[in-house]
Amino acid sequence: MATIPGHELVGTRLVGALPTSDMVALWSPVSSAIVKRGFVIEYRDLEPPRTGIFDGLRIVVDPGGGFEMQCFLLLHLFGHSVQWVAPSIEHKLKDLQHTDDKATFMKVLHDYEFEAAGFGMQLLRDAGVTHLDQWYSDFVETDWRYVERYYETDRIPDWKTCVISGCPLLEPRPIPPLVHRQVEVRFAF
Repeated sequence: MATIPGHELVGTRLVGALPTSDMVALWSPVSSAIVKRGFVIEYRDLEPPRTGIFDGLRIVVDPGGGFEMQCFLLLHLFGHSVQWVAPSIEHKLKDLQHTDDKATFMKVLHDYEFEAAGFGMQLLRDAGVTHLDQWYSDFVETDWRYVERYYETDRIPDWKTCVISGCPLLEPRPIPPLVHRQVEVRFAF
């Protein structure tokens, strides 16, 4: 009877269980693709509960989080960085910053989060990483559930209660031309 390593079992791969070899295979080409697009990547301790920040010029990841979270943050904060420095889509940020109605804000926030995720998926493609679509899609949906619960309760939820798997795959979004400039620091938590 042949032995099948656990990470090769058929079935849904849960967020939080990505094999180290996949994370390493993701980190190198994705970080290179981000730097080639003009962003600086920095490791720095951040004030909790922040796990990553971006400012239009750099993406900072807190090394205190797990490596899998760092891989996700690199992709996701790249996507948000694109939103803030791409002149062709900057008009979309107005509603995010100036919407008072909570239901409307949540719709705008959802669209903002998933647009960023689409840019992250395109970056995966551009970096030649094509085998982690389900992992990334599940992580994005888990992150959305986390953010949504935070805004519903005004409390940071337990990450483990937000994990979801088997989500529809995200569609890559073409990355528009970027004009790097300093923007107000934004953060992930």
